Amino acid sequence: MAITPTDESNLLLPLFEGIFEEPVWETFLRRLALRTGADRVRLTVQNSADPDQTPLRRRVLADRLARENDAGEPEAFDASTYSALRPNRVYSLDEIRDFERPADRTVQTEALAAARIGDARLIRVAGRGDLNAWIVLLSERAVFGAADSALLTALAPAIATALELFAAIGGLRLRADTARDTLVLLGIEQEILDRSGHPLGELARTGTFVPSPSQALAEACTALAEAPTDKRQLIHSDGRDLLLRPAGRSREGLSHPAAVIAMQRIGPRDSASGGAAVLARQFGLSAREAALAEALSRGVPLIEAGRALQLTAETTRNYSKRIYAKTGTSGQADLVRLVLTSLAPLA
Repeated sequence: MAITPTDESNLLLPLFEGIFEEPVWETFLRRLALRTGADRVRLTVQNSADPDQTPLRRRVLADRLARENDAGEPEAFDASTYSALRPNRVYSLDEIRDFERPADRTVQTEALAAARIGDARLIRVAGRGDLNAWIVLLSERAVFGAADSALLTALAPAIATALELFAAIGGLRLRADTARDTLVLLGIEQEILDRSGHPLGELARTGTFVPSPSQALAEACTALAEAPTDKRQLIHSDGRDLLLRPAGRSREGLSHPAAVIAMQRIGPRDSASGGAAVLARQFGLSAREAALAEALSRGVPLIEAGRALQLTAETTRNYSKRIYAKTGTSGQADLVRLVLTSLAPLA
């Protein structure tokens, strides 16, 4: 069965648009349920290379079931059958039931009856690498036919592509989140701005960056949009000092609204124990020596830092000399440089 123009607009477009939907693939699953007459449709995505990872599971119910007490689905039945499905082959309910062991078949029959499942179609779609998706159509009555199986078969290549895009976008989001978290550890907040100074990235959604761009920020963004990538400009906007640099052009040559990267300093971390632990391990310092070195790197005066560690002034000075000797530094300024360029600020 070929995908019809109606299926392209009602199923394929929501399949790819659903990657960015919240909850993911909601529209696609609901339209698939309407198209096939299913009471329930379930999509499960899992990485077979990491079986301990919790799978992504999306499930939609027909309006009739949504207003009733949904009995759920027999998980034990799922676990014993879904993983054995061959890729891109549609299975009916009878094909996955156990006819060789009457006792097991009885258990399955009871579980299906309790879950009000009288008919089903299942397909496993293999994506690139170790990604797999299972689509399950369930109905209380026998409603599925050859056309429904053919539809799932025809959709399988598009589902595999959507699955790969979903995984790729997830990887990009993970890299972006990791980079943002690392900058926060360093006391830096960064956001992408358009030519008018409006945020485009994560901070735009959370509302934690510049809520209303000033005229100075808008003018700076407009001017920097076409500037060389090594250009920098410091401005004061909305009560904050911002360092701006051009976002640069897309490597693919596509136009995009990003004009400027804005950076600002944020407050220090609440706890510095992680950095002290890294210093202790890296340079062989004691716990108090490492804590003192970390405090000095944050600009805390020597005696004050020692007092916070319940050290006398004389003991603090002796500690600092031992720290200099163990780290190979020639004084407090050299020690601060060493700590700030070590892994401690990232801990």
